[in-house]
Amino acid sequence: MSAPSPVTLRLAQPDDREILEALLSRVDNFDEEEQRVALELIDIFLGDGPTAGPEGDYPTLVAELDGTICGYATIGRTPFTESTWHLYFIAADPQRRRAGIGRALCQACAEFVGTRGGQRIVLETAGREDYGGTRGFYLATGFREEGRIADYYRPGDDVVYYVWRW
Repeated sequence: MSAPSPVTLRLAQPDDREILEALLSRVDNFDEEEQRVALELIDIFLGDGPTAGPEGDYPTLVAELDGTICGYATIGRTPFTESTWHLYFIAADPQRRRAGIGRALCQACAEFVGTRGGQRIVLETAGREDYGGTRGFYLATGFREEGRIADYYRPGDDVVYYVWRW
């Protein structure tokens, strides 16, 4: 039996856009609006405007297994803070889950943020029952729940805030 291939990580490139769009369409938890917003952030990163690129607003990292993109994460500095960043979106190809992709992406985000003086990553996610696996993933990866607002998205759907500090 051969060892699993390691996840490789890098910054997204313009040629990745179509693949990332297809990946977003396969993610169960993302509705059409979330897919659209996620792609908008990717487009800002990949664009040529003043906020594009790794030092811009929405650095986007991609994960590959065997040379195929299998996940991505978009992060960004949190405005008006000294050392806080946000994890805006993270996704792994549903057919490649449990291969260490999400964990590798979180670690890569922390390293990226740390080299830029960041001291924490904040994320928010849904409190609905169908997001239980997602919240469990964040806890297992090193995030801690630090807040919740009831009925934030809609009645019965809280927002849950997680923070990863180092």
